Amino acid sequence: MIIMKFGGTSVGSKERILNVANIAKKYYAENKIVVIVSAMSGVTDKLIELFQKFKSHDYFGANQIIKTLYNIHKLALDDISIDRLFGELILYLTLCKNFTLANYDYVISYGEKLSSHLLSATLNNIGAKSIPVDASLAIVTDSCFGNGRVILDRTSVKAISSLSPLLSQNIIPVITGFFGATKDGQIVTLGRGGSDYSATILANALDANEVILWKEVDGIFSGDPNKDPSVKFYSKLSYDEALALAQAGAKILHPEAMIPVQAKNIIVRVKNTFNPDHPGTQIWK
Repeated sequence: MIIMKFGGTSVGSKERILNVANIAKKYYAENKIVVIVSAMSGVTDKLIELFQKFKSHDYFGANQIIKTLYNIHKLALDDISIDRLFGELILYLTLCKNFTLANYDYVISYGEKLSSHLLSATLNNIGAKSIPVDASLAIVTDSCFGNGRVILDRTSVKAISSLSPLLSQNIIPVITGFFGATKDGQIVTLGRGGSDYSATILANALDANEVILWKEVDGIFSGDPNKDPSVKFYSKLSYDEALALAQAGAKILHPEAMIPVQAKNIIVRVKNTFNPDHPGTQIWK
């Protein structure tokens, strides 16, 4: 079993979503795969702005943001589920009274909800059976809104019960990254970069063989290769080395992401969506 996570840049347009679907389908031919997806690039920031507009009663500004978000997703795929999700989001914000952190987390989770439907529909269009899955059905968190921590034992039970039936039917679950839910169902986000954490948590819960974190660079470097071509490329790193880089502020990994895979010696690869034949960086013991 392989867990694959695709970041926001990887699914930033119709063409890129199709590219991701083709990558996933290639692996699907020989493996059971679970896909975790981020929001399309820039969408989470727009949802944060939308939340603030509703909170300050700037309904004209909110309407402009909704139009922009709707058009971005409709251009990527004209799917009826997008209309339903936007309807739910607008109704929720319209009825919202207190605009708490819990409300905030719920609203900004919609980027991943939308992209999971787009990618799943695209997979089905190219002949791979797929279903979008809300992470609240698989990942159990504490109630620390905005920076939640996953409760591993409860997540294992919930992830197995919700995902195993799909995998046994050779269906690709496309799961929303970046958030989970408390035991009573409240959405809790996992912090920026949280989709990496979602992927490694589910790898632990499902006893996966491997996690592939698909990014827009060829792997992990000592700095930003786009700004400094002399930076060092790491073909292999230990869990501890990768964790140290993340905790030192390297944006390529979520600071908690190595912990669930290290516990079960699961291999992690960081690869480039736009250069999939590059071997990338391997992270292991």
